[in-house]
Amino acid sequence: MLRVPFFRPISKDISPDLLREALSGDRLKLLTQLEKRVADYLGAPYAIAATNPATAIHLALCAIDMKRGDKIFSSVNAHPAASQMIRHFDAEPRFVDIDPDSFHMSFDDLEEKLTQNRAKKIRGIFYTLAAGQSDGLERLFRIAKKRGVLSIAESFGAFGFPKALKNGAPDILVTSLLPIDCFSSSANVGFIATHNPEFAKRARQFRNYALDYENAANTPYAYDAIDVGYDYQPSALDIAYAIDVLPFYEEDRGRRAKNADIYDEAFGDLAHITPPVKKGDHAYSSYIIKVDKNRDDFARALLAKGIETRVHYIPLHLMSYYRAKYSIKITDFPRALSNYQHILSLPNFTDMNDEEREIVIDAVKEVDQNRAW
Repeated sequence: MLRVPFFRPISKDISPDLLREALSGDRLKLLTQLEKRVADYLGAPYAIAATNPATAIHLALCAIDMKRGDKIFSSVNAHPAASQMIRHFDAEPRFVDIDPDSFHMSFDDLEEKLTQNRAKKIRGIFYTLAAGQSDGLERLFRIAKKRGVLSIAESFGAFGFPKALKNGAPDILVTSLLPIDCFSSSANVGFIATHNPEFAKRARQFRNYALDYENAANTPYAYDAIDVGYDYQPSALDIAYAIDVLPFYEEDRGRRAKNADIYDEAFGDLAHITPPVKKGDHAYSSYIIKVDKNRDDFARALLAKGIETRVHYIPLHLMSYYRAKYSIKITDFPRALSNYQHILSLPNFTDMNDEEREIVIDAVKEVDQNRAW
């Protein structure tokens, strides 16, 4: 039986010239080149690279000078990385329920919660683009501007979006080249992009132990530590690999979109499966279906046929830490809870071939029709 993994990376060699540069020890030159290319692609004057997506989130929060007791509104349907980074500052993630179609934060719920918390220490909104779908960004910017808070958009499911920072919003975009999210090749580098020079400066300083070279003594080697920083600088090999794979992003995204279109057509008439609802530009880092009942049995039946699946995501209010820390009930976010009970992510990776895609389609149809689950 041919098995279809949930994800399979493509092994790609670094070009000889970039490899020589990486091994020469001139990491700063390569880093400057990578950040310039990313900034140009995203339409931002500043892009700052970090070692991975989580450290990019941490740098974004360092850039805005997050303080103890600050509150950030974020989706309850997200990877734990953002809320964990918020807690590292002893700040508080304030969870918001979701839109049942896009799986993103519900803006109606967000506005209601912002109104209820008007007098509290609200720093901003952390908006997660589930599966790399871009809908909602304009409304996010309007709400943040109206309320006088910062906006941070996280698009790990897509390598940002071209011109996503048009007119200077969001305040910070967090993205990455993480393979399983958006790329076929293993360039594990995170980024923040911004129009704000102070945010960019702080992010660069905190990425390198919070060292300040500008205001130190007038020598080529003097520096001062202005805070407690981190070593979040990517290695020279990671940087070189990122430069190499960056031109292939649109091609990778196009292949996943093609898979998604074929899935949509194949699953459109099934009795117990609902394909994803496309509400904006979509990277399809995850192809998320809804199963009308017994999702876990459906997933087990697919696994028995060699098809690996995942769930994106388990809502954060179901996690032991957040449930205990903030006394959250599992019914406090009903749409996220209902969504979680039905969603299932199918394999959709760049290197998927026609045979593998047909195996997935045939297996889903058979399980749907037999109702053995």
